[in-house]
Amino acid sequence: MGKNYLDNIAIVGSGLAGLTLAISLAKKGIVSTIYEKENEDNLGGMGIQITPNGSRILSKLGVEEPLREIASKVESITALDGLTSRRLFSLELNQFSKGDELGYFTCHRGKLIRILCNKAMDLGVRFCFGKKITPQGLSPHGVGFSSDDGEEFHASLLIGADGYGSQISQILNPAGEKHKTDFVALRGLVPTEKLRKTEFANGVNLYMYPAQHLVTYGIDMGKVLNVVAIRPFEHLVDTEMDPETIKAGFKYFQFLESLLANATEIRTNLLYKGIIQPQWFAGKICLCGDALHPMPPFLAQGGNMAMEDGWVLASSLCNNLNLTDALNLFKSKRQQRLERMVKYTNSQAWINHLQGGLMYQLRNTTMTLADRTVPSLISSRYSWIYKGI
Repeated sequence: MGKNYLDNIAIVGSGLAGLTLAISLAKKGIVSTIYEKENEDNLGGMGIQITPNGSRILSKLGVEEPLREIASKVESITALDGLTSRRLFSLELNQFSKGDELGYFTCHRGKLIRILCNKAMDLGVRFCFGKKITPQGLSPHGVGFSSDDGEEFHASLLIGADGYGSQISQILNPAGEKHKTDFVALRGLVPTEKLRKTEFANGVNLYMYPAQHLVTYGIDMGKVLNVVAIRPFEHLVDTEMDPETIKAGFKYFQFLESLLANATEIRTNLLYKGIIQPQWFAGKICLCGDALHPMPPFLAQGGNMAMEDGWVLASSLCNNLNLTDALNLFKSKRQQRLERMVKYTNSQAWINHLQGGLMYQLRNTTMTLADRTVPSLISSRYSWIYKGI
């Protein structure tokens, strides 16, 4: 390969994009360094859905065996009218993967990150935990950077994989599209032994209400229920992000209070419209994952797209090209798919949050009719996603 930009690659962020990139490079003999603002024992999260396009990459990374110990296989996604509990459609997921593949599964994000960190360490990837990289003194064409405690570093190539709100992304896109808060999410982890309604633990369930929706699925081999309730952001009441205030805004979820009463953890976060930053790279700095294309969770593709990014970027960098050509190759391989994904994700946000009335009823009737008569119409909406790169 003989390219000096491979000599000292710095990856900012130990999320799915950064770890996938680091492991992929290491498997090709290129050792990178990951700079993570959190401490090693604080790489947590809630539940996450890994779809077939993501799980195939995880298998290629060589972590399939430990993943099988924490993964909960998902056979179907079921959408229901939350007001009546009537099934709108069910998507059978076995059609998108072979029997021996990991396929579609759910797990605790923190445990997935831990498995990937262990794999990266085994391959020689270096980690600097507790190092929040500051943009001070960093330019698109510079490779010197520092942490917030004043320590200085140098890299031959700097990858911004530091997620939504990336400071490195702000360096490359100072006039980028400003985010408008669209939704607020309330997340909880509930031991299934505490559940009153056992049907919550079966597969991925999407409960659609007027302007609101609820997603539930099991993690930790079915021992824990991951709950995600999403509704429009209300500026006058949601600013402080207090869980109790936000919970009160889910007026249609009559069972939410009791469902979360036994939660071991509850979190809130804001959601934004999916976008792709206009500037992907400049000089010796490149973006990857949510730092490049922050994406809401309405098709469960944020993490999966991040892994795709990491895999493709590693391949592009190792293609024996000069740096600019390698980064242009990465962009050419990813841009069309990401643009389509953002479009579909934002349209799904609209579908999920229709107000009550005629449009709400029309959506439900259309879904039910398609499920009964032409189920291929529903599966075709997802097949191009799950097929992967």
